Amino acid sequence: MVKENDCMDLVVQAQSGNRDGLNALAVRVHDRLYPYLYRATCDHHVSQDLLQEVLLTMLRRVNGLEKPESFWPWLYKIARSKIHQHRKFERRRQMLHAQVFDDACRTLRQRGNSVLEVIVRRETREGMAVAVSRLDGRYRDVVRLRCLDDMPYAEIAGRTESSPELARVRFLRAKNSLKSSPAVAAVAGD
Repeated sequence: MVKENDCMDLVVQAQSGNRDGLNALAVRVHDRLYPYLYRATCDHHVSQDLLQEVLLTMLRRVNGLEKPESFWPWLYKIARSKIHQHRKFERRRQMLHAQVFDDACRTLRQRGNSVLEVIVRRETREGMAVAVSRLDGRYRDVVRLRCLDDMPYAEIAGRTESSPELARVRFLRAKNSLKSSPAVAAVAGD
């Protein structure tokens, strides 16, 4: 019970503008709410994001809390609301992705492509993106400029502060590196 009284003292301190009290209260909130949010989401990163949102809401609204003894129920209500908003957002995002994928499959079928071809292309693009992201920065930049922006080596040289010959060499080295990349090999089925 001493902990609860300490927490209420911290709420009163936070409401009066005491920074140390507010910081101590934020630490208590973190320690107590993180397990609750993690059990609700089963995802560390989502739990951390939601915890940050709860803390920000608490900071903005703590002065409006009339009864310091109702702090924890008030805070859990905010946390439940954030969890609900997150789940609602995730459902919408998943429905949108499913709809976009269905539309893409329908379009490709109309063009004579199979759904399997669509999936293989998508996985190939994802594997290539992973492999390119693992390249050294100077090679990664050249590959992106050459392949995504379709730039000639002279323009790449201007952007990367090198010569066209060096840009070409870096592109060829990156290409060879990508050929031996495990991410690309996994997608290619090697």
